[in-house]
Amino acid sequence: MQNYIDYRKAQKPLNFENFTVEIGFGSGDFLIKLAEQNKDEIFFGIEKSWIPVNKLLKKCKLRKINNIYCIRLDAYWAFQLLFKDKSVKKIIINYPDPWFKKSHFKKRVTKRENLFIYAKKLLPSGEIKIRTDDYPFVVFTLQESEFLKCFSATVSNPSINEPLTKYEKKWLSIGKNIWDIVLKKEKEPESIEIKQIMEVKELFPLKICKGELNINAISHKEFRIEDDLYLRCFSVWQREQDYALEVVLLEKDFLQAFFITAKNKGEYFIIDVSKFSEILKTEGVQKALNFLAKLFMEVL
Repeated sequence: MQNYIDYRKAQKPLNFENFTVEIGFGSGDFLIKLAEQNKDEIFFGIEKSWIPVNKLLKKCKLRKINNIYCIRLDAYWAFQLLFKDKSVKKIIINYPDPWFKKSHFKKRVTKRENLFIYAKKLLPSGEIKIRTDDYPFVVFTLQESEFLKCFSATVSNPSINEPLTKYEKKWLSIGKNIWDIVLKKEKEPESIEIKQIMEVKELFPLKICKGELNINAISHKEFRIEDDLYLRCFSVWQREQDYALEVVLLEKDFLQAFFITAKNKGEYFIIDVSKFSEILKTEGVQKALNFLAKLFMEVL
């Protein structure tokens, strides 16, 4: 697993400079080809699912590739949390999901908030290369990039001698159009409002000076702690006078699932994140602990 980076444990930002990132690497074949052809360079892959991550890791191990790193995380948060400003040489996005419905445009990987984060991490004259078979997505991407006033843009129909995938080969054989978009960073982007989360070094457990806890009162309920911070509580497990509560926390669109424990210490309870839960320690998690501690006291 030396090629995999656990964002929850990694020292941030990563100490990488002048490297290439592929967002949504799929089977990993394109990234592996780049790494094998450029053994002195660093390549970084981002995916949201374990399936492509595991495929890439197996291929890296089989071919003894040590200049590829990867992570399982949404690209927006990966760039914001892990990479230093002005450290990325190139960003590659091959056939991103175009999210055809207008109501789904906010999920597109080239919406302006994402492009802003990418631009901040790009070196001067760094570039984003996007390949797509959906022309409305091309138009959308160009419009979003223009809003930031930091890119020069070119669009072309590439001549591909060695298709990246079997699907691409099929599309070309039937005459389907493919477009390359290259966004080259010319200056720093115009400032816009973006979602951010703040990591903390330690989470502080809460002490509740009560001899009994009505924890079942919050099971299978959802709470709005504050704007952009929502807590959903699921099942409760009890062992003697100790409890474990399964929760999901949505913080500025950053989703984490973990367990919260309430341990009976006689005259008081200690509320904390379970030691078996691997999470990113954020201000939102601490606020969730504070919220639950207060709620536990109120329901008695």
